[in-house]
Amino acid sequence: VTTTIADDDSAPTVTLAVDQATIAESAGEAKFTATLSNASTQAVTVDLGFTGTANLTDDYTRTGTQVVIAAGSLSGFVTVTAVPDTVFEGDETIVVDIWGVTNGTESGTQTATATIRDDDSAPTVTLAVDQATIAENAGVAKFTATLSNASTQAVTVDLGFTGTATLTADYTRTGTQIVIAAGSLSGFVTVTAVPDT
Repeated sequence: VTTTIADDDSAPTVTLAVDQATIAESAGEAKFTATLSNASTQAVTVDLGFTGTANLTDDYTRTGTQVVIAAGSLSGFVTVTAVPDTVFEGDETIVVDIWGVTNGTESGTQTATATIRDDDSAPTVTLAVDQATIAENAGVAKFTATLSNASTQAVTVDLGFTGTATLTADYTRTGTQIVIAAGSLSGFVTVTAVPDT
């Protein structure tokens, strides 16, 4: 003779939280924890999605894309660790959300965010010329702007031209701006002397 006990406990729901809303770029860590509303006799697997402005590998590493909560336990976690660099990129975000749950359900829409605090300064710019003296007969000088460190944003350097030489009559130039592409460290414009009698 068999009697069946009808379980009156629902399958657990899952919430997601992060212990550090902001972490240092220099190997800071954040723990994303999935927590059950109630224990279960079955292991609960929580699949995670990672988005945000930070890039995996370049900006951070992670211990996994799943949280497996053992039978009888109430929580589990994955960690993310920031990767230090020397590039100015501003603060970046790691956004984690629940993509799916096995043996449970997501409690509404769960999302948690950690921000990597950039420790690199905006680049400073220096200017130099490769030729201090050029021949009047079509001599060329290159004026190079160089950044102190790379940036994820293009850097535009506006130039002013003065001196005793006159534009067009004495020299031509390739531009009045130097645009240093994201990730690059330098750019240049050239001036070319105009020969006359």
